[in-house]
Amino acid sequence: MRGNPAASALALVAGSLLTGCSGDSGSDTAGCGPAPTADVSQADLYGSYSGPHGARLELTAVGGPSVTFSVKNWPKEEGPGMLTEKAAAFDGAGVWKLLNAPGEDGRVGLVFDGLDTSARGATVTELRVGEEDGRTVLFARLGDPDVCRVLTLS
Repeated sequence: MRGNPAASALALVAGSLLTGCSGDSGSDTAGCGPAPTADVSQADLYGSYSGPHGARLELTAVGGPSVTFSVKNWPKEEGPGMLTEKAAAFDGAGVWKLLNAPGEDGRVGLVFDGLDTSARGATVTELRVGEEDGRTVLFARLGDPDVCRVLTLS
């Protein structure tokens, strides 16, 4: 197919359709959300993070291997609808811990205490650790991996 412009164009289009924002592809730097960060410790993450529509997450240093957190205006759903102003939200608390092994991209797990059963399993309970503009951020990719929608807390 040397010199066949139609075949070259077809190969280019087919290749571009295969790219996207996939959190499970091992290629987390595909441009969907902040750049993931590896080699992060709990101490690196203590503090307050804010997100869209007044969402707040506070990671505290109280606890041992699992430490406490609190949320305000936390979205009740996990999909892309949570990014709208009309998304239902709640306040809560629980324990958090790092889920990743040393050297892997950072992931934070949230376990809510006494969570209303209507929100259990439907809210974001895992966040990735990333970097944006030189700052540590927490983020979750939402919905279809081919359509890049990201909840970012900074």
